Amino acid sequence: MSDLSLLTGVYASVEAYAELIDKVIDGLRQPVSVHADQNRTRLGTLLVDAADQGISKRSVEALVFDSLIRSETGEPRIDLKLLGKHLLSGSIDRSSQRQLELLAEQLEKERAQVASRLRGR
Repeated sequence: MSDLSLLTGVYASVEAYAELIDKVIDGLRQPVSVHADQNRTRLGTLLVDAADQGISKRSVEALVFDSLIRSETGEPRIDLKLLGKHLLSGSIDRSSQRQLELLAEQLEKERAQVASRLRGR
């Protein structure tokens, strides 16, 4: 697989994760709908799975997500499992909302970095 293919795949993944988080954040501002619940459930499950780097469910998606949002030193930036459980239970407080916003910001930085590398090719 070429570097270009790999970067394009990473960019697509970042886009998909960012879009899902944006939908969840927007859904929190609106009355509850079926789509908002589905997005929260999907993101909550992804976060719980990413908390163990996708090992327990053998989820490549969770592993990729986890690797994209870790700090430069490899440390988790937030408690993914706790945030995921909050989303799954529907008990989303202001702290959870802020963590979602931090995830969105991190993914935006990742998207910009990958886009820059794609342009540099």
